[in-house]
Amino acid sequence: MATKIFVNLPVKDLVRSIAFFTQLGFTFNPMFTDDTATCMIIGENIFAMLLTETRFKDFTKKEIADAHTTTEVLIALDAESKDQVIDLVTKATAAGGKIYAEAADHGWMYQHSFADLDGHQWEIGYMDEPAIPKEMREKQAVVKAAVTVSITVDAPVEKTWNYFTESNHIKNWYFASDDWQAPIVANDLRQGGNFLTRMEAKDGSAGFDFEGTYTEVKKYDTIEYDIADGRHVKITFSQTGNKSTVTETFETEDMNSANVQRDGWQAILDNFKKYIEGN
Repeated sequence: MATKIFVNLPVKDLVRSIAFFTQLGFTFNPMFTDDTATCMIIGENIFAMLLTETRFKDFTKKEIADAHTTTEVLIALDAESKDQVIDLVTKATAAGGKIYAEAADHGWMYQHSFADLDGHQWEIGYMDEPAIPKEMREKQAVVKAAVTVSITVDAPVEKTWNYFTESNHIKNWYFASDDWQAPIVANDLRQGGNFLTRMEAKDGSAGFDFEGTYTEVKKYDTIEYDIADGRHVKITFSQTGNKSTVTETFETEDMNSANVQRDGWQAILDNFKKYIEGN
């Protein structure tokens, strides 16, 4: 299952397109930018590859659609507020884009849209989740699935607990692969305390904050917390002989499959095992 999305769009004038989207506040990854293409950063895991038409033809045998006359795709982006929707559309029109549909205010959702210099249609929307009608919210009332991962390390439970919970250790292992890092860690380990770990790619191409609030802490035994998105996690520690086992059970999110999430959480635990046994 993919963990990032790259929307590829053909453009007639790459320089003008970069200038247009720069005025809207977007930035670009220079590592994937040359005279024929650029990688526009939309979000932590969402990117738009703007390709000259000549370069775009290297990836398809079909004719390139003229987005001014033919609808090829609708690109929908989530905004943080109604004002941000209005601001982005205003900037787009000031930069040379065109409004192709009137704004729609549904009370709980506000939408507006514009076409860029090449006619690609961008739908910008803000959703006020607490204001979503009750009948709609009830449709989403489903039980979250739970996934369990575990690791056994060659260390007593006291050392395992300390290496798992102390900020100066967390920053050395709380990532799934060596091309990622955890440069910022804040951990108030107590019931009601908050935590935050910043995980990001070393090349700066992606990153996110993993944060939440502890609901239960029993030293050397149990940690439970709620992630900022509402999912619950329970971690248990046990010792047999000179070895300790760490078991995590977490509620899954809806964006990735349970298997992908299991692999990611397991990879972080595997990194923890590598770190604690090497120190």
